[in-house]
Amino acid sequence: MIVPIDYHKPTGKSITLGMARIKSTSNGTAPLGTLLLNFGGPGGPAASIVQEAAHGQQIFSDELMANYDIVGLDPRGVGTSNPVQCDPSIWNERVKRFPTSKQEFDALVAHNKALGASCAKLTGNLINHLDTSHVVEDFELFRRAINNGGLNFLAFSYGTQIAIQYAEKYPQNINRFVLDGVVDHSLPETTTMTAEPETYEASLSQFFVWANSSADSALRGQDVAALFDKLVENATKSPILAPSCNGACFPTVTDEDILINTQSLLAGPRISETWPQLATFLSEAAHGNATGLSFPIVTGSRGSGYSGYSFVAIGCQDWLHTSTSFADVLEKMRIGTAMFPHTRGLAEMYYIQVSCIGWPAPTSNPQHQLEKKARTAPPMLLVNSMYDAEASIVWATGVHKQLEKSVLVTRRGSGHTSYLNGVDGRTREVEEAFLIRGELPAVGTVLDD
Repeated sequence: MIVPIDYHKPTGKSITLGMARIKSTSNGTAPLGTLLLNFGGPGGPAASIVQEAAHGQQIFSDELMANYDIVGLDPRGVGTSNPVQCDPSIWNERVKRFPTSKQEFDALVAHNKALGASCAKLTGNLINHLDTSHVVEDFELFRRAINNGGLNFLAFSYGTQIAIQYAEKYPQNINRFVLDGVVDHSLPETTTMTAEPETYEASLSQFFVWANSSADSALRGQDVAALFDKLVENATKSPILAPSCNGACFPTVTDEDILINTQSLLAGPRISETWPQLATFLSEAAHGNATGLSFPIVTGSRGSGYSGYSFVAIGCQDWLHTSTSFADVLEKMRIGTAMFPHTRGLAEMYYIQVSCIGWPAPTSNPQHQLEKKARTAPPMLLVNSMYDAEASIVWATGVHKQLEKSVLVTRRGSGHTSYLNGVDGRTREVEEAFLIRGELPAVGTVLDD
């Protein structure tokens, strides 16, 4: 699908967006039309995941696949849609995002500027037009192209921000929207930074209990919280060796590496797999081998699969990062450490805010309260787990208040998103009941699985 790079100049240069489709398994036309998917990130592809489902990976139920043509459309700058390109040698530079001196802070800013300049050079003018407001216009063009009437959308994680801003701009064009793992794009900068680690910290506490008691845990019977804190403290003083990387990942692991990778493993998507992995990686790191917690070394200018390049480039256009001095960052670090003793507040939103200091592209889609027009949107289903390490329940309740006709379902559990955290479960059934039959659960519904 061809779209303009800049919607303010619709007759200017264009790009091509990539997508993949699974045709309905029913005979003939899909009974409910097309269901659009986005798996979040930012920087996560949709087309490749739909292709995996087409080749047998069990992601969607038979009933959903019978009723819809399912389409994964890669947002601009992601996957098959002109992905952001950057210099991998700059990306791989080791800089501290918890700087403890002016020298370390200056090195961080210099790195951000150099990386941003390389991304702008390799990506071209698209680097300035990656924000979610542009993606919304792309999705509206898609809706018109398929002549689908109202848009049906199953949005996960950062994809929920696309859904919310679409509801703000085109409420009259919505049919059935499910938002799973909700992002609130309306909070001030510091509140945005603290809301996410609130549930990261809570999820980590749930993990500590599980890891101490589960037969699937390599840390069973241990004081896991104390082990975790000691590991982070030791890595702060001296990085831990990662001897099995063999050039594929970094040879040492820092405190920041541990905290960022722990958040990711707590999130899932299937915590039945990633929590045992995290327990094993922490156990190995405590014995001197932190390979499992090391970041891969990026080798190409074009990210494959989920792309960190796209994560930063899109994030810098969507989120305010006005705290640009060393004193500002120190204050954020103090707040994070005081509020969240295990994780220090080092979660994805803090990472974006400090990684965007010095970024060349403008913050063209900053946080804002939804316009009143969004209140006219038809009922949407919002879903959030109580202990989602990457999408705070605080965000979900905030969005629920702004989308007045929405219904919020809370899953009493951990893991990032609910639909993707297993093929069974009542929460998944509720999501599909709305998509297929338009059935909304009662207000205040809380589910256990």
